[in-house]
Amino acid sequence: MKQKTNNKPRKQLLIINYSLLIVLSWKNIWRNKIRSGVILGAIAIGLFSSTYLSAFMSGWVIGSVNSDVENHISQMQIHDTAFIANGDINAFFDRNLFENKVNESGLKNDIKISYRLKLNGMLASAANAVGVSAKAVNVEEEKAVSKIWQQIPDSLGEFLPDDMRMPIVISQKTAEKLKVRVKSKIVLTFADTNGEMQSLAFRVSGIYNTTNGILDETEVFVRFDDVFALTSLPENAIHEAAVMAQDLETCEKIYPQIKDIFSNLDVMDWKLISPTLAMMLGYTEFFAVIILVIFMLALSFGIVNTMLMAVLERTRELGMLGAIGMGKRKIFSMIMLETLFLTLLGSFAGIILGTALILPSINSGIDLTPLVAADFEDYGFGSIVFPILNLKMFVQMTILVIIAGILSAIYPAIKALKLKPLEAIRS
Repeated sequence: MKQKTNNKPRKQLLIINYSLLIVLSWKNIWRNKIRSGVILGAIAIGLFSSTYLSAFMSGWVIGSVNSDVENHISQMQIHDTAFIANGDINAFFDRNLFENKVNESGLKNDIKISYRLKLNGMLASAANAVGVSAKAVNVEEEKAVSKIWQQIPDSLGEFLPDDMRMPIVISQKTAEKLKVRVKSKIVLTFADTNGEMQSLAFRVSGIYNTTNGILDETEVFVRFDDVFALTSLPENAIHEAAVMAQDLETCEKIYPQIKDIFSNLDVMDWKLISPTLAMMLGYTEFFAVIILVIFMLALSFGIVNTMLMAVLERTRELGMLGAIGMGKRKIFSMIMLETLFLTLLGSFAGIILGTALILPSINSGIDLTPLVAADFEDYGFGSIVFPILNLKMFVQMTILVIIAGILSAIYPAIKALKLKPLEAIRS
């Protein structure tokens, strides 16, 4: 009858050996404090830069996307199939039929909708004239899907007030071009469904300003009822349904369903409306990883050099360890552990430092105005950036740091394995 072998003492011995190896590796990195301190500082600065730059880029791009979606384009837009091609005033659809389908679909509580007329025309003052796209809206509906009304400073009026006759909201850039201010009189001219020119006199009720100067220059807002009668459109006609869900993730989930429900209409999400925004958002994480990889590649050369020096300086010691019975696997593991300790310690210090400096600016933002004035707004970027920290970014950094540490340790560890105990002791 075979007697069972008791593996418990062997396992305990193995745990003790590796525990001692970890302790020895930790102590080894502090034997030359200056050298270890230099490489730790380099790694910490690299990860600090990566953390700060990644959070800054994410905040800048995501902030620009959210601003354009919330102020101008909304998460989804629905038009007649002929409208997008040339903005034809006759390319409309029926609001009542649209609302009935929304109610039947069960999506009424999941989305908010603003029904608009979109009129391409000319806006003129006594000083100048500019081409614009006028959005004729119902005030409460528009406030539910757009934050334009929040972009009007208290000193520059309000969004289409009920107590004002024929109000119009224009952007700051448009006001500068027309040389007008709040309560100034301006005239909107557009073609009705019969091709006849219609002119309406408005008074500026509010002047807004967003982070996208390009869209600001072209969009003005008027009340739906103030212009509808002059368009010669049939009752319940609308050009656009602007749709907002709870957030962009929810929008992505329900978009296919809405597209299926309104298969006879042109349903576009924000990515199709503004492919540039979608591309920017898609590349943000990619560029953040690329930047981190570049930093880690540069640091890897320093880590390899540091560990190689440590191995060559300890030739006699490593030979002695081999002579008294420490196997090559343990020597290899010891060098790998020393490198990983250095890399992880420096990385965590850099990430903590970067996070500590970013946290105060998450709510207050980083004002770039002194550096770039408002130039970025001409290209759709805000001058105030609110950095964004996310768990995915930290996970990516940790994984890349571990990979860089392992790869950096391989060559010094192999160099240590090539040492012959007797020759190393004699040297």
